[in-house]
Amino acid sequence: MTAVWPADQSVFELVEKVKKKHHLPRLEEAGIAVTIKDAKAFVRNRFNWGQTTKFSPAAKVHLPEGMRYDFLITLASDAWVLLSDYQKEALVDLRVCCCQVEYEPEVQEENGKKKPVKDKWGRTVYTNVIKLDDEGNPKWKAAPLDLHVIQDNIARYGCWCQDLIDLKSTIKDAELRVVKSNVQIEEV
Repeated sequence: MTAVWPADQSVFELVEKVKKKHHLPRLEEAGIAVTIKDAKAFVRNRFNWGQTTKFSPAAKVHLPEGMRYDFLITLASDAWVLLSDYQKEALVDLRVCCCQVEYEPEVQEENGKKKPVKDKWGRTVYTNVIKLDDEGNPKWKAAPLDLHVIQDNIARYGCWCQDLIDLKSTIKDAELRVVKSNVQIEEV
């Protein structure tokens, strides 16, 4: 079994700093716990980005009275010690970007029934109204580490690690190939 322990106070403070700096008011009510996992910095030659999950109802039962967590960020111990302070903040931001609140869908009445509004691609359109659970608390979800999350993180911190620098280089190379192939097509 892999060892996991609560992060030290400085990591919790960093999470709160990043949350206040970039993620309010969306995550104002979100409680975020942080653990460190005895894990390698690289898994199959890929950087270990850690993980963000919703705090499970079963885990909430074990919390002391008055303490509430909605998300759990787990960081790899070996990766954490390799990073500069700036990179640590960027990684925390990336993981906090995965902490999401659910919003109410925009609805329209059709034949006496309310139906969600869809955009031209068939995706549901959402309002800015946060969904609430039966107790009046925001409904939370942990988003995957996808392009939207990475894009938000890069907008704030740039390409702060080698994987992101490599991604930027790949995009530039692909853009050059596309431009060159379009020029050749036009010359024909």
